[in-house]
Amino acid sequence: MRMILVHGISQEGKSEKIILDEWLTPLRAALAKQGSDPIGRLSRIEAVFYGDLLGSNSSPWLKSETLPMGAEEASDDFDDFAVEALEAMAISIGVTRAEIEAEAADTTVPMGKGPHKKWLKAIARAVEKISPLKGAMALRVLGEAHAYIRNKYVHNLVNNNIRPVFEDDEPAIIISHSLGTVVSYALLREFERNNRSRQSPLWLTLGSPLGIDVVRKSFTKPRIRPSGVSRWVNAADPEDFVALHSALSAPDFGPDIENFSDVENGPENPHGIAGYLSDVRVAKAIIEAIP
Repeated sequence: MRMILVHGISQEGKSEKIILDEWLTPLRAALAKQGSDPIGRLSRIEAVFYGDLLGSNSSPWLKSETLPMGAEEASDDFDDFAVEALEAMAISIGVTRAEIEAEAADTTVPMGKGPHKKWLKAIARAVEKISPLKGAMALRVLGEAHAYIRNKYVHNLVNNNIRPVFEDDEPAIIISHSLGTVVSYALLREFERNNRSRQSPLWLTLGSPLGIDVVRKSFTKPRIRPSGVSRWVNAADPEDFVALHSALSAPDFGPDIENFSDVENGPENPHGIAGYLSDVRVAKAIIEAIP
């Protein structure tokens, strides 16, 4: 039995070793509180790293530090992809339709750019007034999700980098976070289509954007638990802006998902991996999955 760690957004400049250190420290502490640390019984722990690949191949506006929120530089395709999701995110933190419409009334875009660009800019500005941090995070996760989901070159680049870790037929506990849950789901489905279902006693999706409509709909039906996954546990902090829908369940992803929808990561970083790996239920699920 081995373990695979799949990171999410904003990990540029790190490495497999840094990911291992950042994840295993809180996880081992949580396991120790349960009076058990079965990590030593694993054959190995592998952290994938694709942060630099994704960061350097995502939409150009992600790298801009001169334009507020970055939305001005988004492509038309991104506008179409992101506007509905960003609006849902805005509403979730208390932005009203009236506030968005007020911003739209003062927003201009170049001729021929279409209504989505104007509306996206208006939502981004409304969110920025309430929480610049959440606005930047929303655009970051939607931008990197857009690059991975809509751009075949980026999709293949990331998958080709990660696939070798999944190639090994030894069963693996898969712990995925943020956009890493999307990447993991795509790879698990790919292996299943090729009649090589990956055997996993436990797949953890932590702070997952899979429930965002535009992300969920990027996967063709049936959207269900991969057959090789014995147990799918999804955990979300209600304040996690990326996990817009804290529970993943039927009819979107089938009935076979356990949801911990009340994780408490603290106010400073509700999306942080350390908080998720410190949750007692997450630790117990890992303990139960290791023989």
